[in-house]
Amino acid sequence: MKNKKHNSKGARFTVVGSILILMAGFLMVLMGLNVYQYFKIKPHFASEIMARLNRTEVNNIKGFFAQVSEKLLTVHDLGKNGVLKFEDIINLNRKFFPLLKNQKQVTGLILADSTGREYFLYLDGDSWVTRVSSVKGSVTHMVFQKWNGPDEPVKKWEKNVRDYDPRKRPWFRSSSSERRVFWSPVYRFYSTGKPGVTASVSWAESGNPPRTVVFALDITLSQIQKFLELQDDNKHELLFILNPRDKFFITPKYIGMIITAAPSVSETEAAEDSVLISRIFQAWEKAGMPLDSFVKVSMDSSKWLASLRPLEQGDEAFYVGIAAPERVVLADLRNTLFDVDFSDMAVALLGGAVVLFIFWKVGGFRSEKGQESVPPLLRIRDYIEQGEGSQVEFKSTVRTNLKTGKQGKEIEFAWLKAVVAFLNSNGGALLIGVDDDGRIVGIEPDNFENQDKCQLHLKNLINQHIGAEYSTYINISLVEIDERTVILIECTPCEEPVFMKIGKNEEFYIRSGPSSIKLSPSQTVTFVLQKIKAGG
Repeated sequence: MKNKKHNSKGARFTVVGSILILMAGFLMVLMGLNVYQYFKIKPHFASEIMARLNRTEVNNIKGFFAQVSEKLLTVHDLGKNGVLKFEDIINLNRKFFPLLKNQKQVTGLILADSTGREYFLYLDGDSWVTRVSSVKGSVTHMVFQKWNGPDEPVKKWEKNVRDYDPRKRPWFRSSSSERRVFWSPVYRFYSTGKPGVTASVSWAESGNPPRTVVFALDITLSQIQKFLELQDDNKHELLFILNPRDKFFITPKYIGMIITAAPSVSETEAAEDSVLISRIFQAWEKAGMPLDSFVKVSMDSSKWLASLRPLEQGDEAFYVGIAAPERVVLADLRNTLFDVDFSDMAVALLGGAVVLFIFWKVGGFRSEKGQESVPPLLRIRDYIEQGEGSQVEFKSTVRTNLKTGKQGKEIEFAWLKAVVAFLNSNGGALLIGVDDDGRIVGIEPDNFENQDKCQLHLKNLINQHIGAEYSTYINISLVEIDERTVILIECTPCEEPVFMKIGKNEEFYIRSGPSSIKLSPSQTVTFVLQKIKAGG
C-alpha cells in the first residue's frame, strides 16, 4: 500500500509540468536574489564569499599543520609511557627514522630534556645524521653520527661548542596544558641557518630530580612556501599565511615581513605582495582582527577584499589569509543580473511563490536528496563546521566498537536509529568516520575490503532494518578526506512513519535536539496523527 500511495502521487506530474515548476521556482529565486542583493546585502554578500573562500583554504592548509600536530601528540604519548630513552640511540633511531622519512614537510626532529640532553635527527642527502648533545657547564658536547640505517652507523665525529644549549632554544617550552602543541617564533635553525618554525610538545617525567622532556619538529619557511604553491590555482586571488606575533608572511612566491611604509625598491611582483599584505594586516588589526567578516584595502586603483582565519582554534600563531579584487569577488553576482524592471520582478516573484507552494503541498520536494549541486566533500566540511544537532549526527564507525576492537550489532543499530529518526523528522545528515568532537577519524577500523563492499553492507542493513522502499529518501556517499574514508548519509523527511525492525520488533524514533528519541506505541500514534493533521 505504501508504494501505491507514493506512485499515485508521483503520477500527478507530467515531465513537462515538472520542468515548468522547476523553471518557475528558479525564476523566483533568481529574481529574489537580484532584489535582495541590490537593496539589502551587497556588502554582506562579499563578506560571505570571502568567508567561504577562506574556509576552503583553511581546511586545505590545516591538513598540512595537522599532520605535524598528530605526530607530536603520538610521540608525546610514547614519552609519557616511558619508552623513549636518551641512552638507547638505536631504539630512538628505529622509532624516529620512519617518522622523518614519511613526514615530508619536516626537516628535523628533536628530543631534549631539562638536564641539557638532546637527540637531534636530520637527513643529509640520502644519509641519516644524528647529533647527541649534553651540556656541561658552559660547554655543549656534541656527538655526530651518520647512518645508513637505524642500526648501521658509518661515520662518527665530535665537537664542543659554547653557543648552543637546547634548553635555551625557542622551541624548548614547558606547557602547563597536557598535549598542547607550541609553535615557536620564526628563527634560524642552528644546524642549517635556514629560517623556519618549530612545533613542540612537552611532558613531565618523575625522577631524582624530576625533569621536563620536549619533543619538537622543524619546518623551514621554504617548505611552507612550497606547500602554498600547490594550493595556489587561482590567478585572481592572493593566498598567504600570516604570523601577527612576528609580523611575517608567506605567499606562494614570496616570504617577507610586514612593512609600515612604502618600500624603497621598485615595485616588483614581490614588493606589490608585500605592500598589499601589509595594508591588509594594518586594516585587519585596526578592525579588531575579525574572523567572520572581511577588510577592504586599496592597492593602486583597485579595491581588494581580504579575510583571515586562525589555523588552530585558540592558537593565534598562524592565520590563513586570502585576498581578491572586489570586482572579481562580485563578478559572478553581477553576471547574474537581468535587465528587468520592478513590475517584471514582482510578477516573477509572485508566480514563483505560488508554483513553489503548490509543488511543496503535493510532496514534490520529498524526493530531493539535498545539496546535490555541492560536492560531497564540501557538504561534509559544512556539516562538521555546523556541529551535531537536530539535523546532523556524527558516528566514528559502521560496525566496530573502538574500545574493544570487535564488531557489534549495537554499533550498527546506533546509526540506523539516527537514520530512522531523520526520516521521521525534518531530515538530516549522518557522518560516519567523524568522532563526537568533529575530528575526521575514518572508517578504516571497520576493515572493509573496498568502498563497494562497504556501500553494499550499508544498503543491506538499511534494507533489512528499515526497508528498501525508503531508499529514495536516503542518499549515501563515500568520500576520501586526508587519506581517510568518511560516509555521508543524507536523509530527506518521509511523509509516512518509518520503523526500525529488530528481529520481530519494530521501534519508532524521532529527532529531539542532537539525540534520537524512541517513542512508545501511544506516543507514536499521537505523533503520526499530529503530523497528518499538520499536512506533513
